[in-house]
Amino acid sequence: MVRVVFQPWEEVVVHESIEYSLEDLVKMRSLGVPAGDLGQRLLWAEGVAFSHSSMPPTDDVVKEQLQGKVHWSAVEWALMPQYQNVIIIRETNVRVPIIDVSSNSILRTVAEWLRSQARTLQNK
Repeated sequence: MVRVVFQPWEEVVVHESIEYSLEDLVKMRSLGVPAGDLGQRLLWAEGVAFSHSSMPPTDDVVKEQLQGKVHWSAVEWALMPQYQNVIIIRETNVRVPIIDVSSNSILRTVAEWLRSQARTLQNK
């Protein structure tokens, strides 16, 4: 009989955190996307829209992952107090999907940490 073991990450290491206004973050997710198409998705939890890039799977990175530590090379994010499942860019009709990941405790914790780092670019 196969045994299934759930072993969540114990630590997420963010090597670069880049905060944007929500408008700029959404526009970046639509760069190069033909008019009317879908842009690159964003994740959402705890009032934060974000995307992350993982580190290349080098021997050292894989070793740490097996020990419960995941490395993200960068997280791009913006405050987004109210969830909505899509943001449409009027000029191009590009739709950027927003995925609610609030049910994932790790992503929710990352979003809480990001929100605590906010410089409040909303007023700029």
